[in-house]
Formats: sequence, C-alpha cells, structure tokens
Amino acid sequence: MTEKEKMDIARQLVKLGVDVIEASFPAATRADFDLAKLIAQEIGNNIDYEGYVPMIGAMARCNKKDIERTWEELKYARRSVIQTFIAMSDIHMKYKLNMNREEVVKRARTMVAYPRSLGFEDVRFGIEDATRFASSILLFFPS
Repeated sequence: MTEKEKMDIARQLVKLGVDVIEASFPAATRADFDLAKLIAQEIGNNIDYEGYVPMIGAMARCNKKDIERTWEELKYARRSVIQTFIAMSDIHMKYKLNMNREEVVKRARTMVAYPRSLGFEDVRFGIEDATRFASSILLFFPS
C-alpha cells in the first residue's frame, strides 16, 4: 500500500472512533518510521468537537535503540503508546538473543521502565513466540 492509502485508513479509523491506532514498527524501515511520524503529527493531534483524539502506538523490541526510535516518531502525538516485546521461548532465548532466562527477564524489566524516562505515558509489554515460552518465567516478574 502507498503512504496515501495508509493515511486514508488511519483517517477512517478515526471516524470509527478507535482508541488506539498502531502506526508501525519503526525499526523495520525508514518508510515505517516516516509514516508513523506523519500519523502522530496529523492524526495524533486532531481533536474533534467532543475532545476525542486517538492514541497513536508502535511496537519496539526491548532495546534502547528501538525504543528511542519509536519515541522519535510518536513524541508528536498528544497521546502515544509503546508496545515493547521480547522473545521468551527457550529456543529464541538461546539462538536468537543468546541470553539466558535471567538476562531476558532483566532486559524486559529495564526496557519496560525505560520508555517512561523518554516521555511515554502508556507502556505495554508483549512476549514474542508466546506459544512456546515457559510460563514459569513469569514468576521472575513482580506482581
């Protein structure tokens, strides 16, 4: 799809009254970054007569570079949300991240806290490859 088509979809989502428009995965490509920044600037600041403005969101891997890039695109929106994620299946921890369970949990905790220091008010967390991860790892997270 073209940038114009994607912007048209975002505008239609506003007309539907959606709460969150997930704009992109900014670390993927420069085009994704530019589009999400445009959505944040245009749609993320367009308040309607009832005071509605959607939250503009994007995904970021649990590393500072991705999170900072996501902030650079979304900081223009009145309301923004970041969804951080990290792989937690044994196979991904070992072969993709080259980390053990404790290191992954430490990274996740740190990278869930980090976006708030940049200005994000809404921070969410997801697990990549969640169908294969050992749920016992959640015991490492505080309740």
